[in-house]
Order: sequence, then C-alpha cells, then structure tokens
Amino acid sequence: MPQQRTYQFNGIGVAPGIAIGPAYVIEPKAEPQEGYTIEDSEVEEETARLHKAIGLARDEITRIGEMVSTRIDPQQAAIFDAHRYMLDDPIIVGTTEQRIRAERLNAEYVFWTVVQGVAAQIRDIGDQYLAERSNDLFDIGRRVLKFLTILNSGDAAPPKEGAIVVAPELGPADAAEYHHAGIAAICLNQGGPTGHTAILARSFGMPAAFGLEDITYYVRTGNLLIVDGNAGKVILNPSPEQVSHYRTLQKGYLERRLRLESLRELPAETRDGCRIHLFANIEFPEEVEAALHNGAEGIGLYRTEFLYLEKTHLPSEDDQYRAYRHVLDRVDGPVTFRTLDLGGDKLPEAMPFNREENPFLGLRALRFCLAQPKVFRAQLRALIRAAEGRVLRIMLPMVCCLEEVEKALAFIQRVESELVAYGHAPVAEMHIGIMVEVPSAALMADVFAERVDFFSIGTNDLTQYTLAVDRMSQSVAHLYQPTHPAVLALVRQVIEAGRRGDVPVSVCGEIAGDPTLALLLVGMGVRELSLSPSSLPEVKRAIRASNLSDLEAAARSALAAPSAAVVLEQLQRGALARIVAQSE
Repeated sequence: MPQQRTYQFNGIGVAPGIAIGPAYVIEPKAEPQEGYTIEDSEVEEETARLHKAIGLARDEITRIGEMVSTRIDPQQAAIFDAHRYMLDDPIIVGTTEQRIRAERLNAEYVFWTVVQGVAAQIRDIGDQYLAERSNDLFDIGRRVLKFLTILNSGDAAPPKEGAIVVAPELGPADAAEYHHAGIAAICLNQGGPTGHTAILARSFGMPAAFGLEDITYYVRTGNLLIVDGNAGKVILNPSPEQVSHYRTLQKGYLERRLRLESLRELPAETRDGCRIHLFANIEFPEEVEAALHNGAEGIGLYRTEFLYLEKTHLPSEDDQYRAYRHVLDRVDGPVTFRTLDLGGDKLPEAMPFNREENPFLGLRALRFCLAQPKVFRAQLRALIRAAEGRVLRIMLPMVCCLEEVEKALAFIQRVESELVAYGHAPVAEMHIGIMVEVPSAALMADVFAERVDFFSIGTNDLTQYTLAVDRMSQSVAHLYQPTHPAVLALVRQVIEAGRRGDVPVSVCGEIAGDPTLALLLVGMGVRELSLSPSSLPEVKRAIRASNLSDLEAAARSALAAPSAAVVLEQLQRGALARIVAQSE
C-alpha cells in the first residue's frame, strides 16, 4: 500500500509535550433543525442506530459518573444515575421509535422533537424541582444526538485511549471529559494560549496545538498524527522516519519530567536565599491531585465558574459546597477561591445572557455577580459553609473601581452574618483580595490596598485590556505581548503599591508558568506565583538555579526597554535565558 501524503500544519503550541496516535475528528455540534425522509427499507437501520446511540450515551454517562464519584464526591455522581434512568424512559424511547416507523423521518429529528415535547410537559406542571429535571432531559438529549451524529458519519465509538482529538473548537468541560477518557492530545482550528481550554490542557499535562485553521478539513478519524505541543506543529500521515524522530523526542521529554519530580519537596528558593511561594491554578476539583503531585504549596487561583459552564441547569448551593469542601479537605496550604468570572467567552447555557457586541467589556465577572445577587449569594453561602472554622480566601475578578469592591465587601459581610444567625459556625479568618486585570485597578492599586487583603495580577486580561488586543483573535495574536513596556509598568506599579501598603502581591497569569518570564517577575519583586500544575516543576528548577541579584538586574534592564521586541531579545539572549538553559 503506498504511503499517504504527509501534511504539516503550523499553529500555536498551547500545552507542551509530544503525542503520536490516531486522530478522532469531532464535527461541530448542532441540534437538528429539519428532518429528512427515509426509505421503508431504512426504517429498521434507523431504529437500530437510535438504540445504539442511546447505549453509547449510557456508557459515557456511566463512565463520567464513576469518575465524579472517585475523584470529586459520590453524592454529586447521583445525578448521572438519574440521567441513565431518563435514557431508558419508555415514553421517550418508545415514542421516538414509533414516530420513526410511522413518519419515516430520521432519528435525530424525531428524537429531539420528542425530548422537546416531554420537557415542555414537565415545565408546564409548574413544579421547580421538575423544571430542573427538564434541563437534565435536554442534557442527555444532546448527548444522544452527539452519538447519532457520530454513527451517521461512520465513527461508531467514542475516542479510545491514546487518540488525538481534532475539532474546530472545544469547551473546557469537553476537554476534561476527554482527558479522563485517556486521549493523548488536542488539535483545534481555533484558539490561543490564554484561552480557557488551553489553560486546562496545560493543567492536565496534555499536549495541545491550537490555531490550526482548517485542519479538520484534511484529517479523518483514524489518520496517524504527530502533535508537537511545544512548537504548535501537527504532522498528518508522518513518514516512518518522522515517527521515529518524534518518539525519541517524546522519550526525552518524559524522562525530563521524571527528573523534575525530584524537586517536589524542595523549596522554590534562589541560590542567595530568596524564597518564592509557588501555588497552582485549577479549574476542576480533580486537578488538586496534579497540583499536589507537582509540589504546589496551595491553590492560588480556583476558577469556580466550572460548575456553571456547559450545563443546562444552574448548580445548587449544595453542589458548590461539596466541590469547594473537597478542595479544602485535600489541600493543607491556602486556597484562594475566585468568585464567578462569567461573561466574556464564558456564557453558561443555564443563564440568560444578553448577547453584547463586545462581551469582554460588558456584564461579566464581578459586575455580573453584583447584578445577579441570588447567584452571588448562593456561591458565597457555599464558600462560607465549606470553610467553617477555617481560613477562607475570596478573590474578586475584573475589579475596575472602588465602588464595586465596597458593594462586594458589604454583600459578603451580610451573607456571613445571615449564616451565623442561622446557626452556622463562622470561618476562622476571612481574607478578601482582588484580581488586578484592568489598567484602572493597577493605576489605583494604592487606593485598593487600603481596603483589601491581597492582590493577584491576572496578566492575561491585563495585557488584553492595556493593549486593546483580543487575546482570542488570530488576526491580532502578534500584538498580544505580555512583555510590552506598558504592561510591565503596570505590573511594577501594583508590586510597589503592595509593598507600600503591606499587601501581598501574586501573579496568576500565564506568564507565571513560563520559566524565563517567571524569573523576570521575581526580579521585579513578586514573591508569590500561581501557575498551571504542569508548569510548577520547570519554574521551580529555574528559580533554584538563579541568584536574586541577577534577576533584579535583568528586571531593571527590561523595565527600561522601549518595546516588547527589545524586552524579548534581552530575555532570550541575556542572563535569564542562560539561567533557564543551565537548569535543564
């Protein structure tokens, strides 16, 4: 059989590592808008496809339920038992099969119209509990539709362990699900290094390349792929020589990661005795294990909106309580919970967001929480209940003015007082901080230092808003420059304000996970970094190989540079690059 033609796709490396395996192509999800007729001879085949899709959905729900039970909380897994029962509901399944036979229409269209009809009947009853179950019905309905689409395209099974997912785009919840199924890597047409899914891929240690434009047009399920997450390169139908070369690189990368494990119990301390505290950014409770395995001293950023994303119903206060309590029970060090950062590119299905022309400048994060007090109160109640008798660290996102902080502080105090009045034990200590993500917050850091307990600089958004560059846009990706002099000047201003006000300052943006840029931050005065769990060992090794005096000298030079290009040149050719290279 002749060798298939080899193609190379060049995108953006968003999560390091190398993977070699068969492709699993995911088509865009869509709800069927119109049905199409089938022949009499196709009826039995169509009903068999329906039952097979339901079986595959049942298997997937069982697998996810087992994962949630073992990694998060057995009680939270109970919802998946209910989903399995819904899949076997004789009204839904039986009605769908009868209509396929009677109307000679395709399974996707008939099944979805039946689900919509049953859900509407449930909602019309007027019971709140049953209304929430109708949301569950839509959730399992979409899952069955997914497998009907897969079966129709010739791919009769979910991805096997070691497969490489190729898709136009992928949400963080789907990425987490595929990770637990054992996929080896992710390749997407769209996306960049600071997106939600990219951050999660790094956290899981899963190689990923995004911004590959039309890769889904060329790749078919089963094609052999090589993914180089370091360079953002994907090779379709590689030659035997290329496979051999990349297997050698893959082995070397894995051996290097194993060597880094020896640093797990050692402090992140420069050679001349400056101690840096390293924390982890997490999004899902099960990421705690990876954070602890890689030597995190605690959780510096827990993105709490994961419970809201890509779900058809709002999580209850108890759902949130169990997730937060799980993390607090597993981590001995501090855990910083960021309140909901919804809006922008994170629009949950269960909440009625008005479509805005520019959602990143609209109702998002703290603005959203203050505008939705019921949602905010439920989260705060869950946090305070989970931290009874412990230290609770709450971080407010996307702060832009003092009035917002004052309102949030008063709201938090009221919620805590209400809980105590109802007999709940108070937290031992409460520390409330802000994320510095917009220029106004950085410029007013001295004012905020008088009202809050800590700062955390989110360099992803701070860069975006300072430079007026959409960090998710491929067309202006080259203008997204975290080392731009204006961004560095704002970071320095926050650090100095924190020093003057005796307010701890950490950096939780993605630059904290880059060893060279992490050294630059240390030289600028940062003593706390929060980063993806998989990046912790590399950053720790670089810090332990450095001297603070060298880092401070490099930082002074970088802060005096006239452009991001000059800063990068200094970093790539100067002392920090040599430190990182020597530490490898």
